[in-house]
Amino acid sequence: MQQRPTGITILALVYILLAALSLLWSLTVFGFGGLAATFGSLFGAQTIATSGVNSVVNGTLGIITAGVELVVAFGLWNLRRWAWLLAIIAIGLNVVNGVLGMFSGGLWTFCCGIFGLIVPAAILIYLLRPQVRAAFGR
Repeated sequence: MQQRPTGITILALVYILLAALSLLWSLTVFGFGGLAATFGSLFGAQTIATSGVNSVVNGTLGIITAGVELVVAFGLWNLRRWAWLLAIIAIGLNVVNGVLGMFSGGLWTFCCGIFGLIVPAAILIYLLRPQVRAAFGR
C-alpha cells in the first residue's frame, strides 16, 4: 500500500471535523425548523410556518452533506480512488453553497462568504496537485 501524504491525513481529519460540525448544526436547524413549522401552523402564523419548513429542508440537506463528508473522510484516509473525485464534488458543492449564501444577506454576509470560499479553494488546489492525484491513482 502506498504511503498516505501528510496533507491527505490532515484533510481527512478536517473532513471528519466538518462532518461533525455540519451534523450538529444541521440537527439544530432541523429541530428548530420543525418546531417553527409546527407551532406556526397551529397558531396560524404562516410566515413562521414557511420559515420553519425552509429550515427543515436546509437541515435535511446539511445532514446529507455531513454523511457525504464522512464518506469522503473515510475514502481519503484509505486512499480510495473514488474518494478523490468525491472530494472534488464535495468541494464544488461547498463552493456553490457558499456563493448562494453570499447573496442571501447584506454586505457582511457577502464579505464573510468571500472569506469562506478561501478554504475550499485551497483544498481544491491541493487536491489537484500532481503528487496528490498520483496518490489516488489519478
